[in-house]
Amino acid sequence: MLKPRSLRFRLVIWYFCTVMAIFSLAAGGYWLTIETALNHALDQGLRYRLIGLHHFLENIVPGGNQAIAAKLKENSELGELYQVFDASGALIGQSFGLERHRVPASPPPDLGFEIRYLTGGTDDFQLRLAWQKVTIEGQALILAVADPQRKYEGVLKAFSSVLLLSIPFILALAAVCGLWLGRRALTPVARITEDARAITESNLSARLAVPDSNDELQHLSQTLNEMLDRIEQSFTRTKQFTADASHELRAPMTLIYTAAQFSLRRQRSREELVDSMQKILRESKRTTALVDDLLLLARGDADRETVELVPMDAAPLLRDLAEQATAMAVEKNIRVSLQLDSEALPIRANEVRLSRLLLILVDNALKYTPANGSVTIEGRLDATEVVISVVDTGTGIAPEDVPHIFERFWRVDKVRSREAGGTGLGLSIARQIADQHSARLTVESELGRGSVFTVRLPKAD
Repeated sequence: MLKPRSLRFRLVIWYFCTVMAIFSLAAGGYWLTIETALNHALDQGLRYRLIGLHHFLENIVPGGNQAIAAKLKENSELGELYQVFDASGALIGQSFGLERHRVPASPPPDLGFEIRYLTGGTDDFQLRLAWQKVTIEGQALILAVADPQRKYEGVLKAFSSVLLLSIPFILALAAVCGLWLGRRALTPVARITEDARAITESNLSARLAVPDSNDELQHLSQTLNEMLDRIEQSFTRTKQFTADASHELRAPMTLIYTAAQFSLRRQRSREELVDSMQKILRESKRTTALVDDLLLLARGDADRETVELVPMDAAPLLRDLAEQATAMAVEKNIRVSLQLDSEALPIRANEVRLSRLLLILVDNALKYTPANGSVTIEGRLDATEVVISVVDTGTGIAPEDVPHIFERFWRVDKVRSREAGGTGLGLSIARQIADQHSARLTVESELGRGSVFTVRLPKAD
């Protein structure tokens, strides 16, 4: 049963209305065509009769109007419907049929020598008339011949009857074809719906069947499959993120639990207790930092964080960053330098967030740069952008690892990163902060030669 709100019902109604509209237009067009053709045939007959009347009068004009009138009454070979007038419009003679039906005897004004076809007669005797002004032997005459319009009414009535009788058949055929078309057209949609309902979180790898039809349904199936690809990737990343977060939290929590259990197992000396508390404090700080990073990323994913951007100059920020980096690099004897090609670097940014982004990049460069290496902070002004780069002479990143460095919990060197206190979330946070500033964060790296992290921020007016 069709539901009034269903697409199939609406498709049937639209098809039905379309067929009826086409049928109505076609029927009207055919009717007008037939009527025009019949009138044309009627006019052609009148034309030949008018020519015959003209030839007939050529033989009797020298006798004057009385001779014409007398001859017209005697001869009936020209047909029963005609009128002849003199140049002033006075009636000379007419057929008995027109006289009997009291058809008005007056020629149209401004009649020329070309044949003019008009409709006339009386209410109960409609005529089609052909008028022409002629000159015979110097005498001007006005001729008219006529035919009843009902002559072809039977043809039009018969055609109209056929049209009326065919309406129920057309209606039934339109309804049946509409139902068939709706069912056939929406069968692939129903199949797509069933396949989509069968896809759950347990089988997100399943995909819809794509018909090889090169039509809208094929494009719809391909689009839905692309959407399912994105959903599966997002779901997989979420599961992986949850698993990685659990794994990262498990290690410090295990160390905290072990240190506490070790301290309480029996009486300990003060030195042993202090050592256990230091381990618990260290791991607690690491866990707190990890949780803060996770919350920051989660808020960014949910678009719950509104970052207020204000006009500022990035040059002083880079100078402060270079001072912090210099202090951090003392232990490894790494040389930190600052290169600015402009006194002012105008941008719109959140100073706290941008500082954290750049500090992440600098901290990452210092971690992977060996002793006696160098880290350079660069700032330059382009036509539409402010470009900030952090260049190091560190170990670099393998080409196959470059696409993954902004993934959460991903590390080039997992063991060394954990020993250095890293959580594997720094570059992910940096990418998120860059997105909040409508900036682009890119990396260029060569294994064994170092890396270049670049932030491109829109220049402020």
